[in-house]
Amino acid sequence: RIATNYSTMNEIGIVVIAVVVGAILAGMLIIRTRQHVLIPPSGASVGTRSGPFTVAEVAQHDNPDDAWIIVEGKVYDITRYVDEHPGGSAILNNVGTDSTKGFNGPQHPETARNILSMYYIGDLS
Repeated sequence: RIATNYSTMNEIGIVVIAVVVGAILAGMLIIRTRQHVLIPPSGASVGTRSGPFTVAEVAQHDNPDDAWIIVEGKVYDITRYVDEHPGGSAILNNVGTDSTKGFNGPQHPETARNILSMYYIGDLS
């Protein structure tokens, strides 16, 4: 009888450990996922299009508080993403200009293009 209770307690202990480890892993996944949840730029929402924009128009948006970039002929208002950028202020290197080369660098994961698309505001003319 004691052996049976000991065996049952071991099984319960294993289940508890599995649940705790599962909860920790789930929490880590949620935290990691939240790092990539972004808010569309103010005044725009996913799917909103305007423009086309000229290079001169984009050049007027060249600071952290008003940051536009050009990637592959498309214009993105990344102002609300500047503080969220995992690479820190590197995102500001080409604001107001063409950032295609920097964006396509090896530092960006495949998901970067999906994130960028949330900030699309129009084509370059």
